[in-house]
Amino acid sequence: MTPRFFPYRPLRLRALLAALAVVSAAFGTAAMVRAGHGTTSASARGVAGLALGGAFLWLVWRLRPRDRYGVRVDLAGAELARPLDGRIERVLWPQIRAVQETGRWARRWVVTLTDGTRREIPRAMFGDPAVFADLGRVLARPEGSREADA
Repeated sequence: MTPRFFPYRPLRLRALLAALAVVSAAFGTAAMVRAGHGTTSASARGVAGLALGGAFLWLVWRLRPRDRYGVRVDLAGAELARPLDGRIERVLWPQIRAVQETGRWARRWVVTLTDGTRREIPRAMFGDPAVFADLGRVLARPEGSREADA
């Protein structure tokens, strides 16, 4: 099996988070301006809006495309990069019990391991739906595994 790499490219998700950061920063700034005119509760709303905007910007930065950020599949197993911290986890084919697609509105691949734990790979992390579907096919029936040989 030729190693394949499915990169995370959450462009729509990053655009949505960036828009939410701008809106929350605007609300926070407006509330801080009102706080300067004597409204006491406006300062708390302003700080909350600015903090929320900062949190959205942090998510936009953490979800940026980078090297080895995605799912790499090879003959021995799969390497799954965690979306927010970027750490890579190696999962061998014998460790994977099942792969199924779940979620009506937020589609995701759920990889159930033999120890009972699950790893979720959300559709929002991929720019192209075809890449997401192809990843599911490869994870469900990898070339060179016991299931593909049967």
